[in-house]
Amino acid sequence: MSFVQVRPLGGYQWKNLPYPSYSSGLQQISTIVDSARSADGVVRGVKVGRDQSKVNITWAKLSCAEWADILTFFNNNFFFELKYLDMQTNDWRVRRCYVGDREAQPLLIDPSTNKPTWYLNCKCNLIDTGEGD
Repeated sequence: MSFVQVRPLGGYQWKNLPYPSYSSGLQQISTIVDSARSADGVVRGVKVGRDQSKVNITWAKLSCAEWADILTFFNNNFFFELKYLDMQTNDWRVRRCYVGDREAQPLLIDPSTNKPTWYLNCKCNLIDTGEGD
């Protein structure tokens, strides 16, 4: 099994994403709070929904075909299911997510096609929608 797997909503087949680069896979947990300050300057608030996760993935180098395959999945599936190792529970978790920013740096441009042969520092962030448990 891969560190991160994705599948279309309602799909059955998990797609293994390539194992991310060393020191990649940064996870962030966000707590949504509806808050304001009272007249005496004290914060009053209440947690809204459950904590939400964001997984940032980087691949140091991918072939053009690998990067295009990943980008095509996200282009065709704005919302998708993500299976990842949750740092809070230290167990596998499935969440409904969407992809945020994606970026990469072209490497070794082929002069006959003017296309890169590889991409460096391929990055994407996978963001929890907050739906579900």
